[in-house]
Amino acid sequence: MTEARPRVAVLLGASGATGQKLLPLLLDDPGYHKIIALGRKPLGIRHRKLDDRVVDFDNLAAGFNGRRVDDCYCTFGTTIKIAGSQAAMTRIDHDYVVAFARAALAAGATRFAYLSAANADAGSSVFYARLKGRTEDALRALGFADLSIYRPGMIVAERANRRWAESMVFPLLPLADKLLMGNAARYRSIPVETLAGAIAAFSHTQGAGNRVLYWQEMVSA
Repeated sequence: MTEARPRVAVLLGASGATGQKLLPLLLDDPGYHKIIALGRKPLGIRHRKLDDRVVDFDNLAAGFNGRRVDDCYCTFGTTIKIAGSQAAMTRIDHDYVVAFARAALAAGATRFAYLSAANADAGSSVFYARLKGRTEDALRALGFADLSIYRPGMIVAERANRRWAESMVFPLLPLADKLLMGNAARYRSIPVETLAGAIAAFSHTQGAGNRVLYWQEMVSA
């Protein structure tokens, strides 16, 4: 019996709130021989399976450096406050994500996991929702064999740059979540650890095709 070829995964967004929780799960996954993390600066983590690569985001293809990869994980993104403008946020949340996906395809990847948002909709009048929806559509058009899109509501996580609105809202989330029933349950908050676990489970869903996962699917992953 022929043994399966050791698989290589690449992660964009390892320094973010979700990426920080996802990376250790990928490193612990016996299905992966190597995890490549692409970022603007070193993560400061040492692990025998980790290949930590500093990249120029305007040339993400160079980050693959001829390495063949299998699975891609993208938890990369920003906020309008940090980006400073809609144009800058579009460059980060759409252009860089799509460039990463295209470079991954060129490196042999057939599977892609993308962290989006519960309200993603390319036709929305809300900029953030429209941007996430446009990015999803662009990823679908690339033709990955497996594409899993994760659409969480508010992500509960400790952040160094936590927005004041999050600090005000977080204590109220348990009550608010109970009021979201039926189809509205997709907007319930989710702990970042639960979200990361759901995304990490993508490793074991070969052949699943295109999927969109909301709160209901992620908490049961």
